[in-house]
Amino acid sequence: MIYQGTARYPITEIILHCADTRPDWMTGYAIAEKVAEIRRWHVEQRGWRDIGYHWIVDRDGVVAPGRRETEIGAHVEGHNRGTLGICLLGGFGASADDPFAKNFTLAQANATNRLIAEIKRTTAIRLVSGHNDYATKACPGFRVKLSVFAQ
Repeated sequence: MIYQGTARYPITEIILHCADTRPDWMTGYAIAEKVAEIRRWHVEQRGWRDIGYHWIVDRDGVVAPGRRETEIGAHVEGHNRGTLGICLLGGFGASADDPFAKNFTLAQANATNRLIAEIKRTTAIRLVSGHNDYATKACPGFRVKLSVFAQ
């Protein structure tokens, strides 16, 4: 079991996000550089102490860590304790009701499903949801409850 923070909140939910980036955003850059840019947005522009997401999934299916899973994230106001935030690169201009394939790749779908399965082996995940389940936002750019990720 993985716990977060000094209060040791058990991780019970995964919340999916999108970076609201264009498909060609930072083409040719390594995933580490893309994570560093998102971290910069969160630290310098929002004043957070670190990147808000725990995992980032690039368009080619490469997965990179963000914030440590044992730390409470900063990805959904009021729903950060006991949750892990996974951010998919892409989603620029997406609507909350778009089909997944309109804004993301098959490689991202496969990588995200593998990541979720791996997380479920070490946690008590009861729910996989989207940012748009908790806020009036398009993020992650599809309805998670209608997607393969909700299984």
